[in-house]
Amino acid sequence: MRKVVVILKSESENADNYGTLLEKHGYEPVFIPTLDFSFKNLDVLRDRLLSPYKYSGLIFTSPRSITAVRDALQGQRKLKDDWKTLDNYSVGETSRELIQRTLDLDTKGHHSGNASNLADFIKTDLYNKTITMPFLFPCGNLKQDVLQNKLSEYGYSLDSVEVYETVPHRDLERNLVALFTGEREKEGDRRTIDSLLFFSPSGINYCAHVFEKHRIDLTGKRIIAIGPSTKKAIENKGITVHRTAEKPSPDYVVGALLQDT
Repeated sequence: MRKVVVILKSESENADNYGTLLEKHGYEPVFIPTLDFSFKNLDVLRDRLLSPYKYSGLIFTSPRSITAVRDALQGQRKLKDDWKTLDNYSVGETSRELIQRTLDLDTKGHHSGNASNLADFIKTDLYNKTITMPFLFPCGNLKQDVLQNKLSEYGYSLDSVEVYETVPHRDLERNLVALFTGEREKEGDRRTIDSLLFFSPSGINYCAHVFEKHRIDLTGKRIIAIGPSTKKAIENKGITVHRTAEKPSPDYVVGALLQDT
């Protein structure tokens, strides 16, 4: 029997990394994009990027914020060199590599896995260091307040610039309905949906709407959450989370899947 693992995440460069590793462990990956993004306030962000002396560093918590910085630079290959001397942070190895490749900037804290852990890392990293300037934080309209609240508690401030809007992917409903309809029609092919991987609170919120609208039954499907915020969002929808991958990386995701096998 072929075990299908549905990857419900926004389109990104590292989608193939998940598929390759899942196939290696005997799963059949099916990638369904959940989110789309529209960018805004790039002129505001550009003005901030031209003034590194006003900041203690940059903080990235999503690939879209990296794209926004790149686009705000209007074709320049890299940030001002002054940013390199500051304390810059990111979440996720993939984001760290993307920042290095597209912005020629090194970041710390990529191993932290989520915004809460990143805030703790920043506190430790800046221990005994005097910080008076805010961190520049390009973010989306659905950002959580965890990072800002924790950093404020630790005595640091953020200059948040909302640079993108999150919306459901235009094909999300059609693709989900086709996937679950196809599973019922191909039962004789012994191709069943084993697991669904959710990567963000907004992703589960949009998917849950489709599940309810079309009465899609998730009984018997393993639900894997990527990170604690996503886990909480899934449970708020009344859906049981079987496993949580603490970090958004293929190794952690596959590790969570294999715990039940």
